[in-house]
Amino acid sequence: MKYVGSKNKLRKELIPIIQSYIYNNNINIYIEPFVGGANVIDKIKCNHKIGIDSHKYLIALLIHVRNNKLIIRTITEEQYRDVRLNKENYNDWLVGLVGFCATYGAKWFGGYARGFKADKITPRNHSNESIRNLEKQSPDLKDINFICGDFEIGDEYTYSKSVIYCDIPYKNTTKYSGNNSFDYDRFYNWCRRKVKQGHIVLVSEYNMPDDFKCIWSKEHETTLQTIKHSKRVEKLFILERKEESKGDKNGKIN
Repeated sequence: MKYVGSKNKLRKELIPIIQSYIYNNNINIYIEPFVGGANVIDKIKCNHKIGIDSHKYLIALLIHVRNNKLIIRTITEEQYRDVRLNKENYNDWLVGLVGFCATYGAKWFGGYARGFKADKITPRNHSNESIRNLEKQSPDLKDINFICGDFEIGDEYTYSKSVIYCDIPYKNTTKYSGNNSFDYDRFYNWCRRKVKQGHIVLVSEYNMPDDFKCIWSKEHETTLQTIKHSKRVEKLFILERKEESKGDKNGKIN
């Protein structure tokens, strides 16, 4: 699914790292408290996979796509405007479809998407392209339990040791759905609490507090900034229990 901040372009490098912590530590529960477009969790292999997000329309859309075949092929600008102004008149999943799949840059109702193909003449049908991408992704969503809620709702599902991967809203960047009120300190403290409980916590960000260790990095182009299409260093961090020895290069916690 096209989604602002998606790790789709980086998943070939990120997923093997995340997967190593699942395999090497005999993990049966994998949780993403910021599941977004589900572009990482849909390729992870684990007995129980839980995708959480506070965006109710996004979760409704993912659940619908997981369970049903989409019959909508395109979204007109008139339909886009009506749904944006009258969300209460439509099913949540349909609002999610319009809000993410017919919008500029896949940003939540960020303006109706227009454009041309490579020949600069033929108009592109952005909504149709996005809908086809969703349909292609659908089979990979079948074994995921999607839940709408704050990241701390994951506490209800961490009844045994789990790997928790957090692709949080990055600091000082364009937020996925226009919400700039993310409480970073509360999130950091939550991570520390989960690690003390024995869980493995991995976080994608540009920078994190000193007790989070960077285990992977790569420079890439991003649109999640004030200056669009500039390059930043994407990083993956792990927070480890101080009383335990650090993980080896294969991701095993000793």
